[in-house]
Amino acid sequence: MAEPAFLNDLECRLRSFFAEQAAGFDVPPATLYRLEGAMDAAVQLGAISQQQLREKILALAEEFLPEPLQDIYRADSRLLLHLHMAEAPVYPSGGK
Repeated sequence: MAEPAFLNDLECRLRSFFAEQAAGFDVPPATLYRLEGAMDAAVQLGAISQQQLREKILALAEEFLPEPLQDIYRADSRLLLHLHMAEAPVYPSGGK
């Protein structure tokens, strides 16, 4: 895959990651890990700088996430994605 196509794919996948969370969908851990691996590869291969990628991630967080969750990305200098899924309700089993 040529560099522009790779970066376009990465941006689409990042947008999808944030949009799915904003819509309340669960993002599987494997999707998260593959996406973070692609981010790392893009930086390691020189297709994008770490600062440029952080700016893209922060822009997506600001577009899709509420303010408290945006602050997590602002405060974290690492190239990591954070899962923000609502906790599933837990009900007692009633077993003794």
